[in-house]
Amino acid sequence: MGDGQRDGSRTVSAVAGIALLAAGAFGYGLWSGATGGWAYRAVMSLLDTAGLALSEVPNLVGSEPVDFLQPARHAGQGVTLNVVADDRLIAIAGFFDGQNGIRLMRRDGTLVAAWTLQFSRDFPETAYLEDRAPQTDWNVDLHGLVVNPDGSVVVNYEYAGLIKLDRCGRREWTLEHATHHSVEKAEGGGYWVPGLRLLHPGRMEDAFPPFTDMKGVPYILDNLILKVSEDGEITQAKSVPRILFDNGMEPILTANGMSFFATGRWNDEIVHMNKIAELPAAMAAAFPQFAPGDLLLSLREQNMLLVVSPGDWRVKWHQVGPWRRQHDPEFMPDGTIALFNNNAYRTLLGERDTSPVDGPFVSEIGRVDPRTGAYEDLWGNRPGQAMLSVIRGKQEPLASGGFLVTEFEAGRAFETDADGMIVWEYVNHYDGTRVAEITEARSYPASYFTVTDWSCPAP
Repeated sequence: MGDGQRDGSRTVSAVAGIALLAAGAFGYGLWSGATGGWAYRAVMSLLDTAGLALSEVPNLVGSEPVDFLQPARHAGQGVTLNVVADDRLIAIAGFFDGQNGIRLMRRDGTLVAAWTLQFSRDFPETAYLEDRAPQTDWNVDLHGLVVNPDGSVVVNYEYAGLIKLDRCGRREWTLEHATHHSVEKAEGGGYWVPGLRLLHPGRMEDAFPPFTDMKGVPYILDNLILKVSEDGEITQAKSVPRILFDNGMEPILTANGMSFFATGRWNDEIVHMNKIAELPAAMAAAFPQFAPGDLLLSLREQNMLLVVSPGDWRVKWHQVGPWRRQHDPEFMPDGTIALFNNNAYRTLLGERDTSPVDGPFVSEIGRVDPRTGAYEDLWGNRPGQAMLSVIRGKQEPLASGGFLVTEFEAGRAFETDADGMIVWEYVNHYDGTRVAEITEARSYPASYFTVTDWSCPAP
């Protein structure tokens, strides 16, 4: 065989070898992607980390709070509409003047009190958050708010900690725990707050097969029902997945089509609880199947609402849909449950979870009768009631028959009357084309407060 033929054979062999390696790598890539293998996880983790790092540069250098901004959908700044004259005060949590804050205002927008919050100041030590601590004060927002009669506020730094401030903004206590989404007064004193804990393989108090049996999973995020005392101490903590397992509801947890490969990776949070609401004694007669103090929970990942007893953690009722990715359910005086039906999936969002300005605007306020399972939409998703929050969102039923609604992605809070008309609106513009987020709005009659003088001494 001549040198030319020999070189040609070598070239063919080399090309064939490279092609074989490439095919093998491609095949392994397909298999790894399908099974969530280590190579796939490593590459995706690297890409996610790089993309996140680049997108976070404005936050990290303090040039622009990109995590808090959304495209503007509505004109105006502050209170843009107010056609009802009463003495109620409205508290709003969001991003104002370059920082997290809470504003308590009259319906005409007159400021009564304001609280500014700074995570690095309030929680200087973050070891309790392990690798999930906010990198800057612009990497965490407020989500879950209660204003007390004495003017103090209790609020979550989302997934980062619970804090109580007096009416003049002085810190009364902090709770070093990954609290999130909602804060609700308990009728017997204290607060119901969702919590999060990291369950690490090899040192877990609880096991949730098949989630915690999977190889290569760095951690599972376990949602907790927390009872927090008036002094900021946890007096009760109960795992929501554990409640479901103990009530024979494991099939619901695993009915989402996941393959559960031994080498796969779970999507971190099993249930994503976003609300705890307590059945007040005054409404208990309208819910004969429940008892005063029972807890209403919202689990986003399962599109599920359920009611549990905090005495024995028995599930008394549950329903999946027809709502989708819902938030903020509330017991109603007529024996129904109202909720914010996001009615959309995250695939609708753009980069950095930004919401489209051209719809479809399908979110709605709905209610379900737990006795029959019948659901009806009350507001939204119809002409003249365009609204969209793919993520988050709040609703507060009002004595008037309307609702106070937080449209998170629109940087907007508004009130409807019993006829569905918007009678009050607040828009939190950041600049000419964008709004800064509003995470919650709550309404309080003036008689709720024991404060007679909201003025505070100069710092």
